[in-house]
Amino acid sequence: MPKNKEFLYVGHYIDTNGNYMLKIGTTNDLKRRQTEHTRNYRRAKQFTMPSDSQFVYDFYIPLSKYNTLRYEDKTRTIWQNIGIGEFVRNDRFRCDIKPEFVEITIRKTYKIPL
Repeated sequence: MPKNKEFLYVGHYIDTNGNYMLKIGTTNDLKRRQTEHTRNYRRAKQFTMPSDSQFVYDFYIPLSKYNTLRYEDKTRTIWQNIGIGEFVRNDRFRCDIKPEFVEITIRKTYKIPL
């Protein structure tokens, strides 16, 4: 039986104050996780998502569960060090100005336009 893949993803939403909220995460079901993010961020007390919008994926790649977690942690640390935005709860970055792109390195470097 083949091992199920997990996904490493990058996504975003715009909060009610106009902040660009960038997120990196992992999941084994992209559609379910998108629905969960949309529901949870609409209810959030801080950086609330407007009720007429939803969480959007900018990039995702299938990897093993171990590698998704490893590359998520590595990328989050790199983004914090280069100051892509203010790091907030749940692996999100609040960006005053939307970045043109972000980079993730997994054997090769992926330049993800935002």
